[in-house]
Amino acid sequence: MGKVCTGRNQGAGSLRTPGRLQRNPGTGIQGRMVRHVIVVGAGPGGLSVAINLAGQGLKVTVVEKDTRPGGRMKGLTLGERGEYALDTGPSILQLPGVLERIFLRSGKRLEDYVKLVPVDPNTRVHFWDGTYLDTSKDPARMEKEVAKFGPDKPRALRAWLEEGREKYGIAYEKFIATHAGSLGYYAPWRLAPAVRFKPWQTLYRHLDSFFHDDRITYALSYPSKYLGLHPTTCSSVFSVIPYLELAFGVWHVDGGFRALARGMMKCAEDLGATFRMGEAVAQVRVEAGRAVGVRLASGETLDADAVVVNADLAYAAQNLIPAEARAGSRLTDAALEKAKYSCSTFMAYYGLDTVYSDLPHHLISLSESARRTDREALEDRVLDVEDPPFYVCNPCVTDASGAPAGHSTLYVLVPTPNTSQPVDWAAAERTLRERIPDMLAKVGLKDVRRHIRAERYFTAETWRDDFHVFRGAVFNLSHTWLQLGPLRPKVKNPDVEGLYWVGGGTHPGSGLLTIMESANIAADYLTREAGKGALPQWPYVPPLEGRPAAQVSAG
Repeated sequence: MGKVCTGRNQGAGSLRTPGRLQRNPGTGIQGRMVRHVIVVGAGPGGLSVAINLAGQGLKVTVVEKDTRPGGRMKGLTLGERGEYALDTGPSILQLPGVLERIFLRSGKRLEDYVKLVPVDPNTRVHFWDGTYLDTSKDPARMEKEVAKFGPDKPRALRAWLEEGREKYGIAYEKFIATHAGSLGYYAPWRLAPAVRFKPWQTLYRHLDSFFHDDRITYALSYPSKYLGLHPTTCSSVFSVIPYLELAFGVWHVDGGFRALARGMMKCAEDLGATFRMGEAVAQVRVEAGRAVGVRLASGETLDADAVVVNADLAYAAQNLIPAEARAGSRLTDAALEKAKYSCSTFMAYYGLDTVYSDLPHHLISLSESARRTDREALEDRVLDVEDPPFYVCNPCVTDASGAPAGHSTLYVLVPTPNTSQPVDWAAAERTLRERIPDMLAKVGLKDVRRHIRAERYFTAETWRDDFHVFRGAVFNLSHTWLQLGPLRPKVKNPDVEGLYWVGGGTHPGSGLLTIMESANIAADYLTREAGKGALPQWPYVPPLEGRPAAQVSAG
């Protein structure tokens, strides 16, 4: 963090303009200049858009149904006096330079609004055989860790990191920080530099070709679960995710990610954006094929030149966009029902009267079931309550602000089917509530049950009903080949002028980092349509240490 890219990726001349904008740059939607943008939802995508656009001088109104910003990142409190504060959504920040750049391009400094804290080790991953691996940004420490699994592993790690170093500079610009607005995304001349990295190979096969040890392979490939996939079905292009965590580290936000939401809202307000909190949008108003504003649940109508929707894509399409405006598109009810979606999660949130200060911030347990490759497992069809893999966030070892002195909080995530599967969720909750405290001993969290002072649980139905997540699929559309790039729902809606989507359901995909990039893509379209040219300093590929920015930036 802190390096400013001054390479060729900045300014209006740095980005090929996609779609209709290329034929008529700067004239706005159907010849109408964009001046006022309504953003539906104050999640991280909506907040990023608001900062980007307000920072470029556009009028921005954010309408949010909750009284707190953040969407799934808004957090919750537990205890009789609300003494325990926990995050409910993202718990890891990757590539903080991307977030920093959203503030910088608007003339603001991230550190004036939030404090980022590096986390080391990145994650402790416990395996089915009782061993564990601490992943780390520190190369020497990481080599020492993999050496526990064989004397040849440090050499394998160095080889993989060197390939990842080359892949990162190409893949981030080609696959993430790009519009993907047309099938030109797949043009041979454009993708030729990536061919040598065999993107058709699965993530499992790619990692196994280096390490030949399922423990290291699954430790580095487990994030594929959060893409709605399995290492044996996920493209190797996603190896950029574990690579960037080892190259740049992982970060926590002081005060939790809920503090990031508040800080981003404050920044947008300082730039002139207006927030209407606690006001639900009932419908995006579409007239003559163009988004012209929104109608609130109260009946009030708001006018705008463009509307950006930061809400779960499938839910919002079905509930906020008129059916006639979606006819014949990929967002009809029938098309959305046929799409492939990620798993859901069972969440346990605890307030404890102790602190597990000897354990890392992030913990994962990979049970034997994580290696299952039968269809039921690959498609998340069956609830595993016997020996599921799980993730734990133990934030108070880094940031004590979420609990009273001597107390702490835990956030436990267990992957489950989404609500398309016939699961008795009430029974599932009873079973997992009982079993999770004992399961936590696998990652060193012993005797949790006797330390619980406050608790709350979410099932797939909670995500669906309380957070308006379609099928409770918290990681949104799966990242299959047929749901990637231009085959994923587009940021710029191709069927309704002036309608844009940001969030995990659109390109480039789910996860806090990619959601912020979807907001950058939307802002780039809109600043052009406002007659202001390309979004400044985008695309931006944070430079690796020891390498000039121009070598990894889009050119």
